[in-house]
Amino acid sequence: SSGINAEWPLRPGEKSSLELSLNKTRTDLFKVQERFDSTQEELVATEGELNETRSDLQETKMELRNLTESKCALKKGNLTKWDMFYSPEYYNKTFTRTIYQQLTSTWDSISNRLFGMTITDKVIELIKHLDDDQIDHCEELS
Repeated sequence: SSGINAEWPLRPGEKSSLELSLNKTRTDLFKVQERFDSTQEELVATEGELNETRSDLQETKMELRNLTESKCALKKGNLTKWDMFYSPEYYNKTFTRTIYQQLTSTWDSISNRLFGMTITDKVIELIKHLDDDQIDHCEELS
C-alpha cells in the first residue's frame, strides 16, 4: 500500500488531486535539483580560488624564505653596507660579542662603541650618516 487511502479505480477528483500533488512534488524536486547544481558550481569555483590562494601562499613563503636566507629581509631607503642591520639576524637584537665577531672585518672602528645598544631604525640610520666621533653620543636612541 502506498499510504493513500483511495479505492481503485480512483474517482476523477481524486485522480486530479493526486496528479496535482505529484506535479507539485516534481516542481519542488526540480527546484531542489537546481539549487543543488548551483551550489555545486559555487563549490567548484570556490575550490579553484582556494587552490589559487594556496599557490600564492606557497610562492610568498618561498619569497620570504629566500629573503630571510639572503639576510636582507628588510631594506630601508638606498641600500648601503649598513642596511644589513635590517636583516632578521641583527634587527631588534642586542649587539653581542658574536655579532661583533661577525662584523669586525668590515667596521672595526665603530663596532666597539655599540655594545649593549639595541639595533633599531634610529641607530641604523644614525650609523649610516654619522662620523665615528658622533657615535659616542647616541645611547639614548636604543
